[in-house]
Amino acid sequence: MKTIRRIIVISLFSYTAAGIALFFMQTQMIYLPDDRKLADCSLPEGVEFWQQGEEHGLLGADGNANLLVFFHGNADMACDWRYLGVNHLNPLGYDVLVVEYPGYGGDGRKPSKLLIEGTIDTSYNWVAQQDYDKIVVMGYSLGTGAAAIYADRYGADQVILFAPFDSIYNVARGQGMVYPRALLTEDFDNIASLATVDADISILHGQDDKVIPASHSARLAIELQAMGRSVNRVVLTGLGHQDLFTGPIFDMFLQDVLPSGSGR
Repeated sequence: MKTIRRIIVISLFSYTAAGIALFFMQTQMIYLPDDRKLADCSLPEGVEFWQQGEEHGLLGADGNANLLVFFHGNADMACDWRYLGVNHLNPLGYDVLVVEYPGYGGDGRKPSKLLIEGTIDTSYNWVAQQDYDKIVVMGYSLGTGAAAIYADRYGADQVILFAPFDSIYNVARGQGMVYPRALLTEDFDNIASLATVDADISILHGQDDKVIPASHSARLAIELQAMGRSVNRVVLTGLGHQDLFTGPIFDMFLQDVLPSGSGR
């Protein structure tokens, strides 16, 4: 019995110690900021640096009637998406705002959900001053959490999600981190954020995604549809987490789900 009690005590101690470490290290584990400076990004013609207060990003404006607000993935930076408007969305009738996160692109702040929420608010304040007919929000991976929060707070005409999760908490659980949800202060809950969003939601996921398994977007779609949301989910076999934007797949999906736009 003493041996059993000793094992239980050691196990509880190890579990508690690991939980404490995870609590204080969660920002380092969730965010992987790119140290490259956004100001050093070589921009194609038609794309300019965008800044509002402390927040920054890239704006691809081509005189279109509609705007797409894009939130990138965890290990990316806005510069990696500088051709998003020029090569893909401007021809469909959309200007593009690629939002950078606090702590990314040479920003000196430490990334956090709270700061990202502030970035979302600032982005919306700028968008609200523009004269666009339609606003579409799009996110990839971690950026699906930011896109969902934007749509929840401020509405959108459409939401497009690439490799989305149902929640960061469930992603962590799938990796064996079984701790009370209250400990995860950096949780992005896409189910909760999109529960009352009155817009069409389109999802694209790779069946072979090892970073955010496709089962997460399956649960997200099922939960949202049960709440009465309009969800179109497409899963492509043979594709992983970073394969959704290669070849003609990306453009074909955009052309299929986006309402046609036109220049001003």
